[in-house]
Amino acid sequence: MNLLDIRTALQAQYRSISNPPCHIGAFGAWILSDDQVLRTYVEEAIRFKGQMRRPEHVAALGYGLARALLVEHEKGLLLEELIQLSGRAFFVPGRPWRFEVDGVALLGVSLGIAGNNADEQWLREVLSRSTKEVASDPWQIGLVRVARLVIGDTNIRIIPPDLSVAVVAKGIGELRGDDLEASWGMAARLESHNSGPSRDAVRLAVFEYILARRGQISIAAVTRNDLVDLLRNISRSMRLWTYESAKRTRKSEIARWDIENEYHVQNLLWAILAPVLSDLENEENLPSIGHKNPRADLGVPSLRTIIEVKFMRNAGQQACAKIIEEVAADASLYLSRSTAYDNIIAFVWDDRAQTEQHDELRAGLEAIKGVSAAIVLPRPSKMLRGSELD
Repeated sequence: MNLLDIRTALQAQYRSISNPPCHIGAFGAWILSDDQVLRTYVEEAIRFKGQMRRPEHVAALGYGLARALLVEHEKGLLLEELIQLSGRAFFVPGRPWRFEVDGVALLGVSLGIAGNNADEQWLREVLSRSTKEVASDPWQIGLVRVARLVIGDTNIRIIPPDLSVAVVAKGIGELRGDDLEASWGMAARLESHNSGPSRDAVRLAVFEYILARRGQISIAAVTRNDLVDLLRNISRSMRLWTYESAKRTRKSEIARWDIENEYHVQNLLWAILAPVLSDLENEENLPSIGHKNPRADLGVPSLRTIIEVKFMRNAGQQACAKIIEEVAADASLYLSRSTAYDNIIAFVWDDRAQTEQHDELRAGLEAIKGVSAAIVLPRPSKMLRGSELD
């Protein structure tokens, strides 16, 4: 099994539960730095209309705060909820324990407290008792220990190894060499567990983190799978993409590197791929077919691969169907016997960020003969349009 197969399997495991509890979904999005998905769970917690938000909702807000996704009034709401939560009684005899032994919820609340500089003593006492009550479950112990680190406890060893490495990638704890190797083995072997979707998210995060550290792609011998890996990881690059709502320095102006059309997406891909692929071609003219003069967006002759870029401006299934039809038409032209290419990678910029359509869109594109892979990149949530920013 190659790296792409492993990543695909890890992603499938992570996505196998389509509607997880609010705090579980928020944890997964936080550990994977998926701000767009995390924001949906934050909004779910905010919309709750009950008499009092559950600790799981407070945890989801804590994960959102840790990724700087809360606006000022939402931060105030979280602080109010933390104060109310601190006044509740925990480990009450005769009442089922829920929050007290839920490591994901405890960690989310600890992040909320740390980010708000709120009183943490009550949570420290809960975590001390929680450590004893979950002693038989290494996964829950690990989450409780991470929560303790977040609120200022020291000299704590995180277990198991995959959780340790995943939270180190979030700036929590210290990296140990033996944990790095052990966690890579867990992820790469798709090692089974019974800890639920939160651990699936951790395994995927571990895979991405260690893959990046090890620099698996050899510039001297890039393969087609390496190229697909590069393209799939562009979503990580967008994290630091310049799109400002205020000046960063006194002397500079507000800068927004907007992406408005297919050519902008091509330029983005060129900037990322050109240093790695010495034979990358832009707008390459292919042999004429009758009255047609096909021209590929990007071509890599050494890999016999065309990267076909599409810009999806509209939302809905009809827009997705149109993209599939366009790529199918391109494939019939680009992969004729007279060209030097035998496969296409479809790269779609989804300007409407309709992530609920992406799996079906990818499947439709990859069903086209000659399309070896499809990548769909949603417009990042920070890249708001015009009036939304002002």
